[in-house]
Amino acid sequence: MVPKSLVIVESPAKAKTISRFLGDDYTVEASVGHIRDLIQPKDVKTDKRFSASIHIENPTLLKFGIESNSGSLSDPLVKKLQQQLGTKSWVPWYVESLKSQKTITQLKRALKKADALYLATDEDREGEAIAWHLVEVLQPDLPVYRMVFHEITEKAILEALQNTRAIDMNQVSAQETRRVLDRIIGYDLSGLARQVIGGGATGGRVQSPTLRKIVERERERIRFKSTAYWSATAEINSNDSHSFDAKLIGINHKRVASGKNDFNENGELKRPDEVVVLSEENAARVQEQFSNEPLTTTSIETSPYRRQPKPPFTTSTFQQEVINKLGGSSGAAMAIAQGLYQNGYITYHRTDSPGLSDQALNAARKEVEELCGADYLPDKPRTYVTKSESAQEAHEAIRPAGETFRTPEELRNELNKDQLAVYELIWKRTLASQMTDETGETKRVTFEGETPELDIYHATFSSTGRTITHSGFKRIYQDVNEELVDQEDAIILPDLEEGQKVTAKNIEIHSHETKPPARFTEASLVKWMEEAGIGRPSTFAATIGKIQAREYTHKSGRALVPTVKAFVATNFSENEFKDEVQYEYTANLNQKLDLIADGTLDRDNFLNDWYFQTSGWESRIDNIQNQVKVDLPRIRHEAAHSIGYDQEIGQYIFARFANQKPYVQISVDGETASLPPTLPLDELTVKKAKELIDLASQPDTVLGWVNREKAIEITATTQIERILGYDTSKGLPVYLRNGSFGEYVSLGDFPKWPPMSSKEGRLMKQPHHLKVIKVACAYLQAAANPDDDNAIKIILNEPKRGIGKKSIENIEHIAANEAISFKEALAKQKLLQDKPAKAVRKLIKNLNSWETNNIDEPVGFRLRELLIDAGYWKQISRMDKAEDKIKILENLLATLNEFSTIENILTTLTERQELKDAPKPKTASLLEKMSAENITIEDAINVLSLPRELPIQETITIEIDPPPKKGEATFKLLKDEMITVHNGPFGPYIRIEGDDCGVQTRSISEDDIFSIDLDGCISLLATPKKFQRRQTKTIILKDNDGKPAIDSVSGKPIEVKTGKFGPYVTDGTTNASLQLGDSIEQITSERAKELLADRRAQQN
Repeated sequence: MVPKSLVIVESPAKAKTISRFLGDDYTVEASVGHIRDLIQPKDVKTDKRFSASIHIENPTLLKFGIESNSGSLSDPLVKKLQQQLGTKSWVPWYVESLKSQKTITQLKRALKKADALYLATDEDREGEAIAWHLVEVLQPDLPVYRMVFHEITEKAILEALQNTRAIDMNQVSAQETRRVLDRIIGYDLSGLARQVIGGGATGGRVQSPTLRKIVERERERIRFKSTAYWSATAEINSNDSHSFDAKLIGINHKRVASGKNDFNENGELKRPDEVVVLSEENAARVQEQFSNEPLTTTSIETSPYRRQPKPPFTTSTFQQEVINKLGGSSGAAMAIAQGLYQNGYITYHRTDSPGLSDQALNAARKEVEELCGADYLPDKPRTYVTKSESAQEAHEAIRPAGETFRTPEELRNELNKDQLAVYELIWKRTLASQMTDETGETKRVTFEGETPELDIYHATFSSTGRTITHSGFKRIYQDVNEELVDQEDAIILPDLEEGQKVTAKNIEIHSHETKPPARFTEASLVKWMEEAGIGRPSTFAATIGKIQAREYTHKSGRALVPTVKAFVATNFSENEFKDEVQYEYTANLNQKLDLIADGTLDRDNFLNDWYFQTSGWESRIDNIQNQVKVDLPRIRHEAAHSIGYDQEIGQYIFARFANQKPYVQISVDGETASLPPTLPLDELTVKKAKELIDLASQPDTVLGWVNREKAIEITATTQIERILGYDTSKGLPVYLRNGSFGEYVSLGDFPKWPPMSSKEGRLMKQPHHLKVIKVACAYLQAAANPDDDNAIKIILNEPKRGIGKKSIENIEHIAANEAISFKEALAKQKLLQDKPAKAVRKLIKNLNSWETNNIDEPVGFRLRELLIDAGYWKQISRMDKAEDKIKILENLLATLNEFSTIENILTTLTERQELKDAPKPKTASLLEKMSAENITIEDAINVLSLPRELPIQETITIEIDPPPKKGEATFKLLKDEMITVHNGPFGPYIRIEGDDCGVQTRSISEDDIFSIDLDGCISLLATPKKFQRRQTKTIILKDNDGKPAIDSVSGKPIEVKTGKFGPYVTDGTTNASLQLGDSIEQITSERAKELLADRRAQQN
């Protein structure tokens, strides 16, 4: 077999396209992106490269999976030797991902048949790094060439083959440095955010400043005070009866305020000496005084008009224009562009350059001449250069691929609707960039009128019009903003002379209000990120997507509305990272990456200075982490969003976020109320917050009381006294309540769980059903209370200590016989073999040391040390999804740190168990004919008494008439079986489940639910069951405003359903079971969203 050259690209689609141009002498394979990734910190110690004697004291390796040689900093000789040997002091540990194993095997197999290797990955830093990783993994012993191209056409591919180069290691270093920064900053910020905020909160080098900008815009909206002003527009008639509009621009020789540029955010004029606000009264005066009155033409100004075309698309301008013109998101725009590029329709779509190659210039000019004629071609090709100081590489702009551009019409049968729309946008923008300017003439005419003896004695009107003499590039392309401007300037003015009289035939007046700054859309956010140097155009979409996925924002139309969680996260960052949170900090890091890519900055020197210097990142994080450890309540309070000061109660009201739930609270520990997650904070006033708190504190209505005997009959339990609300003299109260899907009644009260705003509530709402939480709490209970036998038994084999069931029974026997605790019996026993006995002695020693070790530290810190010493933390690190489990455990430890004493913690855990075991009240939905206004205590008792039971006294044979087409026509109801009467989600019905009849149900009316007897049921069962499709009764949760609750991630309504494992909430995609303390009757939309978010976090 003749060897072939092997060409490796990133994607299968790209491989398929390129292989068409290379012929049989080349084999094209795809790496499917990166074949290696940074190691997860939890896997470092089990990696074969790890040596305890060498690496155990390397903090960055254990924390981030990145080895650093910080010791070389203090020894210049060592540092010099490293440079001479080319040894790196920062070494990321890479691993081959499981999903890439098959790809790597396939590439190695192909490499064995090759005589040369061509690495044809993308021409940016990421592509350069992918090429380097391929060499590192494949270790080829044949010639290796790096080939790059900006478009996938036959000519470009063949030219790239003839102009190969080596891998640019400066670019690789820059990419690797970026990954190191993202890993360290992301891990540290996210770890702190989860402790302080919870709810899956994360941070990052680019994500955090971007989120801060979104929040800052919302703060501007909150501070903004709207101001009313009026305007006047006159219909002007000249002598030739030509009519046109003119706007009032001044009264009494002062300019009239006309919009936001004249007012500050407090609604005050910026230049009160020069500008006047037109009030409603004065607007009416202008209308009255100057209608049908002559005006004098005082000024006619003409000027040439010229507008140049915009440059071809860069990645940033492409995303902005696609969002503005076609809708969708930046991520969708980039995904469509990726497909167009890989299939050879456009050039490479990740570029900072607006320039075009000579080939593209010729193609564009040729196309313009054919479509529009030579009049639309400038004398010379237009050239464009980037204005951004942080432009990454000088690639060509995004344009149609090839030496000649295919028109959208030619591709109509090859591309889908979205692809065609995006291609047409790129095609038009490229052609327009090489067309002539739009030219014409602008005319501005000023008219003045006088009424000397009145309050408004002088008025000035102005009209501006434009005549286009040559449409230029507008014949092909026009952006959204230009369309709006053109509509305003489309007035055609007649020929007038200075001094000529005209008539203000009719004057219309209009009221206006200044509007707050517009929220960011994806398009405007992308524009700001590029201008501020935050991130790279190729990563904008991913950053915005992550912000939305973390529920920091939700969309209202196209606007990105920040949530309470976003405000709290940003406040925390600003409070604790005063320097790092500045936009210049992130922009400066990007500039450092550019210098590394240019070879003018040493990567290791930069990282050493950034991380290890006295005021470097490591010391900043350690300092903040220590503050969080000892002062978490203060930090959380300072991160809350202050809604304002309530004069009536003399306290501030705050918006907070805890346990994945936004809420409002009076002061630090006052009353609370849940917040609708999608309520914009510029609408959350003190008044609104108090309304929510007042609504949450309203008591339920007590319809009446049920005595003990009747309560036992209804609930079928004798433990009536344990149901909350029980009164020995009255029995149980019957409450009328309002749930998420209508009114209902309950017999007794629900257990009163502490509010989520309290540390007790946060501890109780931890996921105690998860094993890691259960074991961690048991360790705490066992250490603090040696007599807690149950806790000792839970931790006995966590981690595994080899103590079997029989041994545990023997130890229990010793404890019972000697009347001692299980722990004491465990210490005294002589039954265990050497290894388990040694493990038990170590466990007891660890538990006993609780009274002396770290006693001045917070409880969460002490428990962490105990779990580490006992070996349980190590066991967690080896579990499946260990990182997720550790995050859950870290959240528990942070909550424990809020408590001042361990006694309070143990009391809270005991109370939680009591609340969990407390019987829930019986509940029942109201019938359709019942309402809060007309329901009586008798009605409530009746629905609470359902289901009714009607026993079968003797065996009865039922014959269905007419017989069903399918199934049995007869069945038997056996003696002592039971027919029950229910009120179900689809209305009242009867039901029987028997040995012969199986399950039989029939619908009944509400009028029959309390009166139907056994004979009536038998008659109904003898009629055929109607199997026609019944409309499903959808139970949709509602927000406090009465509107359906919408999940912020999926954008779909949230429903409550009951499955075989019990009740759950769903948005149609994610299902989440109700947890301890939840009930169908009392679940709120906020709690449902919290459960869905928890479930997604577990799935991810």
